[in-house]
Amino acid sequence: MIDPVTFLARPLAWGSLTLPNRVLLAPLAGVTDVPFRRICADYGAGLTYVEMLVSVAVIYHSRRTYEMMNRHHSEQRLGVQLTGRNVDEVVKAAGMLDREGFDTIDINMGCPVRKVVHSGSGSAFLKDTQRISDTLAGVKAVVTRPLSAKCRIGFTREALNITEVAPRIATAGCDAMTIHGRTRDCTYAAPVQYDKIREGAEAARNLRRDMPVIGNGNVFDRQTAALMLTRTGVDGVMVSRGALGNPWLFAELTDPGFRQPTIREWLDGVLRHLDYHQEHYGDSEFAARAMRKHLIWYANGFPYCAALRGFFNTVTSLEAAKAELSSYAARYPSELRRYEDGSARVFKEDPKYQMDREIDRGVGDDGVESSTSGSSTCY
Repeated sequence: MIDPVTFLARPLAWGSLTLPNRVLLAPLAGVTDVPFRRICADYGAGLTYVEMLVSVAVIYHSRRTYEMMNRHHSEQRLGVQLTGRNVDEVVKAAGMLDREGFDTIDINMGCPVRKVVHSGSGSAFLKDTQRISDTLAGVKAVVTRPLSAKCRIGFTREALNITEVAPRIATAGCDAMTIHGRTRDCTYAAPVQYDKIREGAEAARNLRRDMPVIGNGNVFDRQTAALMLTRTGVDGVMVSRGALGNPWLFAELTDPGFRQPTIREWLDGVLRHLDYHQEHYGDSEFAARAMRKHLIWYANGFPYCAALRGFFNTVTSLEAAKAELSSYAARYPSELRRYEDGSARVFKEDPKYQMDREIDRGVGDDGVESSTSGSSTCY
């Protein structure tokens, strides 16, 4: 079994960009805004991304899409992920994004959200492998930033084609690729198919031995990271659901001296995230509503968190949230560490399934075009 910390703490060449480590934060709709990216970077994320953008929304200057592209001055490395309905739209939008100053551009070919797929974007790429080649070659010709692509192992469990997709990504000149170990029709309860990630990585390396391959799916701690690395041979990991309410995961995967945060350290981290959130959004009911999901995810791993989650489910003020957090933490010894009470570190239910897969959150809400504008989850 590979020692994940020793391996993941090493720098990684990503085209002309050098990442300080091999643990990346995935683009997540409604989650990877400026405040969340900042807190994850504070704890060691080697690369973060804005929420996935759709090409037509970029081309027509969707207000919401361009708001999602905001970057804080402290963000040293920031990527952008793009998908679209056809080759021309994706190439045009990628050229526009190349001028926005992002450090790397990723083409998403794995998003499972219904409206995205039905528009021909996201996982729909996997049904037309020639479009993968044409799109990536076209984008490579117009961008100067390092280019990568993210895909799944197939569109359905009956159509596993990662060994065809991966070589196309490699020959198109991408600087890196990420493979999610599920098909489009899998729920996140389905096991990750590590053998298929390995097959994809090997197929790409047969053509491009220097191209990093990143593994994605069910990385929640050192044990699951070690499993991903050992069974797939990938060069790094991309974290998605594992980071929800747990930005300390990046430290766990890169710092050999890491221990779960004490309740005081946990409080300091959540309050810092709240400060970043308030700096970015102000303290309004809208800002509090946008923060609720994060607070609910943070309320895990200590005694009697259910009541705390109940409070956060209706909180209307960031200052009220801060006060409640401080009051809660003051009830327990400052040296109490997270998860010492035996709390599960993996959500019993997928915390973003309803948000994204059932109601298509973030898709078609800004008036550009109902089937293609906005963003979606890209685990």
